[in-house]
Amino acid sequence: MFPPYRYCWLVIVVMMMMSLDAVHADSARMETSCVFPFAPGNKPNYRIPAIIQAPNGDILIFCEKRNDGIGDIGNHDIVLKRSSDKGKTWSAEQIVFDDAENTSTDITIGYDRQTKKLWLFFLRDKKKYNYFTSIDSGLTWQGPVSMHGHVIKPEWEQLQGKNEESDPASKSRTKQWAAGWSQRYGCGPGNAMIQLKSGRLLVPARHREDIGNGKLRSFAHCFFSDDHGASWELGGNVGRDTSECQFVELSNGNVRVISRNESSDDSPDNLRHLTAISHDGGKTWTDFHRLEELITPRCHGAVERFDAKHLLFSSPASPLRQTEHPYGRYNLTVRLSTDDGESWSAGKTIWPHPSSYSDIVVLDDQSIAVVYERGNKGSTHYWDELHFVRFDVEWFKSRRKPVP
Repeated sequence: MFPPYRYCWLVIVVMMMMSLDAVHADSARMETSCVFPFAPGNKPNYRIPAIIQAPNGDILIFCEKRNDGIGDIGNHDIVLKRSSDKGKTWSAEQIVFDDAENTSTDITIGYDRQTKKLWLFFLRDKKKYNYFTSIDSGLTWQGPVSMHGHVIKPEWEQLQGKNEESDPASKSRTKQWAAGWSQRYGCGPGNAMIQLKSGRLLVPARHREDIGNGKLRSFAHCFFSDDHGASWELGGNVGRDTSECQFVELSNGNVRVISRNESSDDSPDNLRHLTAISHDGGKTWTDFHRLEELITPRCHGAVERFDAKHLLFSSPASPLRQTEHPYGRYNLTVRLSTDDGESWSAGKTIWPHPSSYSDIVVLDDQSIAVVYERGNKGSTHYWDELHFVRFDVEWFKSRRKPVP
């Protein structure tokens, strides 16, 4: 037994420690809001988000506005919303590009620190690389400008594979679009154009190649500019079965790519994100392998540098397809790496229910912002809404659980 006076001091110490814990917990901040809500019948449907902080400090969220529903082919516009108060409120929807009935996809954004210019790359009708630029923090946009011929190989345009589902007489918009077109170009998506310390602008992209006997496989590649976008050059292939991807410059100046995995051998329940390293700014890629901690249901993931020692990665960390999750996309998780992306923490769950594409940005106050696709608990739809979440490092390190 403690003497009475010692007991009093023990109580005081315990209460002080509890008070400090409470202060620490209160300092951990996490805010969330729905930016693009569900529309009846999913018309329009908002998908494939990208997030960036503009030069004026506003947060911009871009996405595909799929006017005729959830399909990958159709009347898709490029739209954005902005926040001038770190995500507490959001503007009305702004149309960046409405290409009539055509499909605008693969929104890939980035910022040139020297010219103060925002870049927005996309696929016009899913077949041609184009871009917009903005010099006023996204209030107005110049374009579209096609740079397609500079960032592909001519033989990619002639690709012909076997067993393609294409029927120009079909009522399906997808089959009509696919008729006679075996290639599948793409870029990014997300806040994926990076600027290296050298000033080079580097953009992730992808295409298909015939690996023999008409068998088509996906390959990520890149294109780059050393003159602030006045001209563009094609970079190297990453590796077979790579696809949607993002880049990050490492502490030693190398570049890491982290890619969606399209492997049929590992599908559906043994998929991991794929990675490789470039020592020459994207011209060639080596050390191609799986990142075993980055389990994935075959989905895009986003990578971002937090500070000199840490990288961040967001994706649905869901290894198995289940009855309640037939698409396998759920448990949106943010992970941390302290070794330039070679290994990753177990991470922190943002949303444990249906969730899919996401994008991540570190803001000027060192808080972390994520935009992601999600559906309600109990739903099988990961595509219903786009949500924004902003948190600080204290919340990320805390043991607080996500919203049930």
